[in-house]
Amino acid sequence: MKWNSAKDLMTTDVKTVEADWPVDRVAEYLIDHEISGAPVVKDGQLVGVISLTDIARHSSTAGDPASERPAAFYRTELESKYAEEDLENLRVSQGGDTTAEHVMTPQVYDVNEHTSVQQVAQVMHRSGIHRVFVTTNGEVRGVITALDMLQVVAAM
Repeated sequence: MKWNSAKDLMTTDVKTVEADWPVDRVAEYLIDHEISGAPVVKDGQLVGVISLTDIARHSSTAGDPASERPAAFYRTELESKYAEEDLENLRVSQGGDTTAEHVMTPQVYDVNEHTSVQQVAQVMHRSGIHRVFVTTNGEVRGVITALDMLQVVAAM
């Protein structure tokens, strides 16, 4: 297959998270859909990105041991699907009013559907990111992940 532009490579079934969702709901959503991160939307517009790493950083408290049972359970379930860096500090928070908007990374890397695959790869590499969103007027139309880029390399 020939991939010329973002449109040729992107996944169009993008699982989004609403900005006002509680962090616990986001964690369950990511796990249920077997994804490590998702775009955060507010009123249909892309406002950020949230990953398991963001949730782990938020939920872990330096020096305080987390409950072993929830962390061990999720770690066992996820270790074959996610990078060690995403799982290293995974903690499960218990309740709270913290929402996706509070935990998300507001800096989003997005491209339009006509951006070349080479340009997408350069953005991901230079920025050290695992996913780029394909947008039109601020609305998410697709996502390109690091695994998608490896598919291109493997086909060479």
